[in-house]
Amino acid sequence: MIFVLMLFIAMASIFCWMRYFDVKESIEKSRKDYSLQIHSLYQTSLERTSSFYLNRANANIDSYGIKDALLIKDVKQLLELSTFRWKVLQQENPFLLGIRFYDEQRKLLAHLGKEPSKNEIDEEGIIPSAPQSGFFFSKHYAAYHVVVPVYKDSKLIGMFEFAIAPEYFLNEVEEFSGLKGYMLFKGESFNANDDFLTSISLQNGVISQNKQNTYITHVITLESLLGNNLAHLYFFQDISHQQQKLLDAIYEAFFVALGMMAVLLIILNYGFNVLIKRLEESEASLRHLNHTLEDRVNEEIQCRIQNEQLLMHQSRLASMGEMIGNIAHQWRQPLTELGATLMNLQMLWDLKKLTNEIFLERIKHSENLIAYMSKTIDDFRNFFTSDNRKEHYCLNDIIKKAVDLIKSALKNHHIRLTIEEESIYQLEGYPSQFAQAILNIISNAKDILLERHIKEPHIHIFIGKSSEEHLIVRIEDNGGGIFIEPIDRIFEPYVSTKHAKSGTGIGLYMSKTIIEKNAQGTLKAYNTTVGACFEIIL
Repeated sequence: MIFVLMLFIAMASIFCWMRYFDVKESIEKSRKDYSLQIHSLYQTSLERTSSFYLNRANANIDSYGIKDALLIKDVKQLLELSTFRWKVLQQENPFLLGIRFYDEQRKLLAHLGKEPSKNEIDEEGIIPSAPQSGFFFSKHYAAYHVVVPVYKDSKLIGMFEFAIAPEYFLNEVEEFSGLKGYMLFKGESFNANDDFLTSISLQNGVISQNKQNTYITHVITLESLLGNNLAHLYFFQDISHQQQKLLDAIYEAFFVALGMMAVLLIILNYGFNVLIKRLEESEASLRHLNHTLEDRVNEEIQCRIQNEQLLMHQSRLASMGEMIGNIAHQWRQPLTELGATLMNLQMLWDLKKLTNEIFLERIKHSENLIAYMSKTIDDFRNFFTSDNRKEHYCLNDIIKKAVDLIKSALKNHHIRLTIEEESIYQLEGYPSQFAQAILNIISNAKDILLERHIKEPHIHIFIGKSSEEHLIVRIEDNGGGIFIEPIDRIFEPYVSTKHAKSGTGIGLYMSKTIIEKNAQGTLKAYNTTVGACFEIIL
C-alpha cells in the first residue's frame, strides 16, 4: 500500500513537472515567435523605407535641371527644383528630417527641412560609388540616411541624401506590435516616464518583474553606416498573463494529481478489501482442496487404470473374434480331409474292400489331422496368455509366430506376405504382448487391403537395424495409405481407419501402448508411395 502511494506520488510529481515544462515550452516558443515578429517588422520597415526613398531620390535626381544645377553648384536652383517634392514627401512622412545636396567633395551645398548641425552630417567621408542606407550617429543624434551618388556623363558630380528620424521606425513597430518603444543611446541611462517600467532590465530577452507586472525586454540594434552602433530601440512586452498561465498550469496539475490520488485511495481501499476477502476464500478453498487432493488423484489413477484395462480387454476380445476367424481358416482344410477320410472308410466298408492295413492307415491319418487341429487351438490359447514377467525371446520368431496365426486368413484372401530379415535379434520383454501388437498391425493392413479391393495385395515386413543401431520393424502394405489428418490420430482410442461396422478403433491404440510402455520403443505411421508403413523402433 505504501509502495503504491509512493509510486503514485512520484508519478504525480512527474506529471506536474511535465505539465509545467510543457506549458513553459509553449510560452517560450510564443515569446521567441513574438521577438522574431518584432525584429521582422523592424527589418521589413527598413527595407521598405530604403526602397521607397531610393526610388524618390533617383526620381528627384533625374528630374529636370537637378544634375545641371548640382554640377555648377547652383544652390538656389537646387532648392527651387526640389521644394515641391520636399513638401509632398514631408506630408507623407512627418518623420522625414530633410533633403540634402553635397558636391563631389561631400561638402553640403543645400538642404530642405531641418538645418543640420556640424555633428549631424559627415563631410569628411568619401561619397560611395553606389546607393547606401543606414543610420548615422553622433552625440545625441541619430537619423536614418539614404545616400545616392549623382553622376553626369559617368562623372561623379555630387551626392543626394534623405534624413529620416529613427522615431519613424519606432512608430512602425509600435503600430504593428502594440508595444510602447523607446530609443536609448549607448551609455545613456534609461529614465522612463512610465512608473511601471521602473527597475526593468535592458538586456534582450531578460524577464523582469516589478510590484505589479512581469515584462520581457526586446532590443533592436540600430546599425550604423560607419559601423558605430550607438543607439538601440527598446520594447517592453507585458507577459504577466503568461506567467499567470504557467502558475495556473502548476496549480491545475497539482489539483488533478490530488484528485487522482483521492480516487486512487478509494479504489485501493475497495480493491484491497475485495482482494483480502477473495484471498481468504481462496485460502479456505485451497485448504479444502489439499484435504481432498490425494483422494482425487488416487481416484483419477484408478479410473485411468480401469480405462486402460477395459481397453486392453476390449482389444483382446476384438483379437479373439479375429482369431476365431483365423481358427476357422486353419481348420477348414483338415476338417475337409477328415470328412473325406471317413467317407472313404465307409465306401470301402460297403464294398467289402476295407482291410486291416487300410483301416489302420486311415485311422493314423485322421489322428494326425486331429493333432494338427489341437495344436492350432494350443497356439491360439498360448497367444492370449498374459505375460507376467520379462523374458528373453527372439524378435524374428515372435514376428513369425504372429504371422503364422493369420497366415491362413491371408492365404484364403490371396494376400501375399513377405518377410525380410537382416539378421537374428534377441530382446528382453513381454513376447506375447509384442506378438499381439504385430498381429494387430498386420490384421489392420489385411482389412484395409480387403476393404479397398486392392489388386495383388501385398504386406512386407522388414526386420533390421537403423543407422543409429536401433532395431527397426517395418510393416508396409500397398493399400493406398492413411487418409486421416493428422496421421497420428490413428493411435487415439476409438479412431478407426476401417469402415464403422468392421473397426473398433482400439487395435492400433493398444499396439502403441504395448510398444511404447512395455517395450520402451516407439511406434509411428506414415504414408509411402503405394500405401501405409508402420515403423517400430526398439
